[in-house]
Amino acid sequence: MKKKTLTVTIAALLVIVALISGTLAYFTDTDAKNNTFTTGDVKIELLENFGDNDPETPEKLLPATGSAQQGTLQNGITKEVTVKNTGSEDAFVRVHIAIPSILDNGNPDFDAGKNVLHFNYQSSSIGEGKWDWSKTTGAPYQGDWNFYEDTIDGIAYNVYVVTYGTALASGDTTPENAIHQVYLDSQTSQEAIAAYIDALGENWQIKVLAEGTQSTGFADAYSALNTAFGVPGAYTVDWSGAVNQ
Repeated sequence: MKKKTLTVTIAALLVIVALISGTLAYFTDTDAKNNTFTTGDVKIELLENFGDNDPETPEKLLPATGSAQQGTLQNGITKEVTVKNTGSEDAFVRVHIAIPSILDNGNPDFDAGKNVLHFNYQSSSIGEGKWDWSKTTGAPYQGDWNFYEDTIDGIAYNVYVVTYGTALASGDTTPENAIHQVYLDSQTSQEAIAAYIDALGENWQIKVLAEGTQSTGFADAYSALNTAFGVPGAYTVDWSGAVNQ
């Protein structure tokens, strides 16, 4: 009789253990997460309305008459430069404009009255959120020129850098032109032109190059572009793809 009772007790314990084991088997969990990433891109397009827009025919320079400041200038050549953001991300942009040093009175005095080849821009194109010719963000937007010197294909150039203060959204183009026109100084003589041809050849070139970088994560255009490319004049610019006109 005692043996039978013991057997029943053991059997009952086995049932209890099985129930406990079965309950514990349900206290489990699994979890998985899929993180999906995509990348944006920054692409820009340099746009230019230059003379008659015929790349096969150089524009003819004649000494200018009248006044650019008074709006009476004659013999100026249209050179309107804008930049378009063709990428997916907002972008800050700037433009490098290189003029043969023999034709431009650059550093240190920047006296435009001594220039042989002049370029100008519209006063409405500069200011807060617009084009800025200076080395740092904020007023003044001209005078403290963002400038360096470079040698391109054996010719010395003065290079001016103009930065657009507002980030361009995808598909947007700078509303204002970086520069407006170029013209030959009215006091340029035939003898002087002959000397310039000896130095530069028959076809003189102004080179224009644009740079763009993401705006996200940067406080302003200068910090973005100087971080992405470097401070103008402190790095080597690849002019091989520049617009030459």
